Amino acid sequence: MPQILKKPLFLKALLPLALAGAIGAAAPTFAADVYVGGRAPRAVVAPVPAGPLTLEQALGIAYGIGLVTVQNTHFDGNEWEIEGRDTYGKWIEVDIDARTGEIRNVDRSII
Repeated sequence: MPQILKKPLFLKALLPLALAGAIGAAAPTFAADVYVGGRAPRAVVAPVPAGPLTLEQALGIAYGIGLVTVQNTHFDGNEWEIEGRDTYGKWIEVDIDARTGEIRNVDRSII
């Protein structure tokens, strides 16, 4: 009498459970967000020598608060306006007093 081959228990129950577990374990990876929350890191600003700031000194101050790439610079008599991207790829504009090196304003993109 020929015996009818039955599917092993592994194929019926354990294999679907193993596949469901593997997909469930990978779900948090698929749902990961690229945006890293929180504020950009702040650095200590080095003292600036007396007198008008050069562009290089103003850029050094801007790099210290998170500026990574520069897209535009503008000198307006008493302040440097520097625009670019921060470490998260977001737009940032930094206004720096040309006499003292004080950071007057920082505008960051919220998008």
